[in-house]
Amino acid sequence: MPPNHIEAYPQITIPRLEDYDIDPVTGFLPSIPPLRRLPDPYYEPWESLLDIFHDLMLAGRLRECIGKLEILKTDRLKTPAEFRRAFLVLSILAHGYIWGNFEPVVDRLPAGLAIPWVKVSAYLEVAPIVNHAAVVLWNWRLIFPNEPLCLNNLATLDTYSNTLDESWFYLVTTAIEGVGGRALAAIISAFQAARDANNKDLIASLTDISTAISDIRECLQRMYEKCDPYVFYWKVRPYLAGWENEDRLPKGIIYEGVDGVDEKGETIFRQYVGASAGQSALIQALDIALNVEHYPTNTKTKAKGHSNIFNSTSSKNSFSYYPYPNNIPPVQDEPSITPRQPYLHKIRQNIPGPHRRFLEDLAKIAHIREYIMSQADCDNKDVEVAALVDVYNECLNKMNEFRNKHLQIVSVYIINQARKAGGLHFNSKDHAPSLDKGFSSVPKTSANTLSSVASVTTTVENSTTTHSGPIKGTGGTDLMPFLKQMRDETASKEIVRH
Repeated sequence: MPPNHIEAYPQITIPRLEDYDIDPVTGFLPSIPPLRRLPDPYYEPWESLLDIFHDLMLAGRLRECIGKLEILKTDRLKTPAEFRRAFLVLSILAHGYIWGNFEPVVDRLPAGLAIPWVKVSAYLEVAPIVNHAAVVLWNWRLIFPNEPLCLNNLATLDTYSNTLDESWFYLVTTAIEGVGGRALAAIISAFQAARDANNKDLIASLTDISTAISDIRECLQRMYEKCDPYVFYWKVRPYLAGWENEDRLPKGIIYEGVDGVDEKGETIFRQYVGASAGQSALIQALDIALNVEHYPTNTKTKAKGHSNIFNSTSSKNSFSYYPYPNNIPPVQDEPSITPRQPYLHKIRQNIPGPHRRFLEDLAKIAHIREYIMSQADCDNKDVEVAALVDVYNECLNKMNEFRNKHLQIVSVYIINQARKAGGLHFNSKDHAPSLDKGFSSVPKTSANTLSSVASVTTTVENSTTTHSGPIKGTGGTDLMPFLKQMRDETASKEIVRH
């Protein structure tokens, strides 16, 4: 046994991917492509609305049609795949209803959507809000079923804007999840090697992780190819927003037929953060494996709303046991976020239950860095130990390269677009934006987008605010400060050999 090895490691139980609905090849993506339609004709009212979703949005009649929906029961959904499809369908309809299309934002969701959406969400152990899982993990198909899952063989099932840009935005991320599948298997192997004090196998596993991170970064780089920043910012991003820390919905929204009133007789509103890249369990798993922790930029914030009911011990069918109207639990305040409760832990309410439990169980045994430190801190001059430290640091460097690439993309697709919005005004805080005179709606070309990346690299450090204040992500954070802090927290874990 190597010197200074920690005796407790042999007692560690290593998680098995299959116990958490994780495939060793496709990772958090389902191994079988998601359903393209709910098979039971009972749910045709939902699917039929989605069939003409873009027509209804253009005609301004989506809300009218959703308002006529009957409340369908969810007990005819039989499989996880059916629940996932239902969640995607209801998420698109719900966000289309709330945000509209150049029309006033509304703060209540009709019972015909609200009640089944909350119940489907409870089964999946996620909050009833659009999330990364819905638009990325459960929203793809293979163009050629006999060919492998890769970016050049993927298509989306559904989008808000009906644009190629939105499809590409999701599919790049889907491909990242697919590429990252082998990283999860390597993480498990790395934990086993560290537990067994097998430096040779640990080096091999960390090398595999490093390679996977490089592939993820290269996949992310392809975002520029077919997703125009203008289209993304103005046509796609608004529909991914949630109703927490949202100026246009300061109290959140009412899920009609779900909560009723509080003890004061006041109507109950719910608040949830929208979809964000931070909800990727893959990236969180990589951070956990490397013992990288992230903290909120403002530790005094207290977020309120129906945000903390889905915990790691709840049953998949837990909604059927709640002794409340419609079998739906009441709103609860979320505890204050402290330095020991990072923001990324908070948004795990948007990660499917099995995947969230995987992250929690992985964190309980996250000891790779500790093990490597135990080797490096004992004046061990062994070449193998030096290689171990180097490959761990290389993983951190690759994660930082990925985060720098993400920062560049955020600058091009969000910060730059927000800065150019001087010709755009809001009729009121409750209305969708309208174009002001002189504003050009001509999107940038792919060539222009790519040529702007170099300049973004040099200006990204100052890309934090616009004339209206800090730019927030769809997940509710002050976007650039938070992302920069994540990058710096990654770099801080580097091990220095003496």
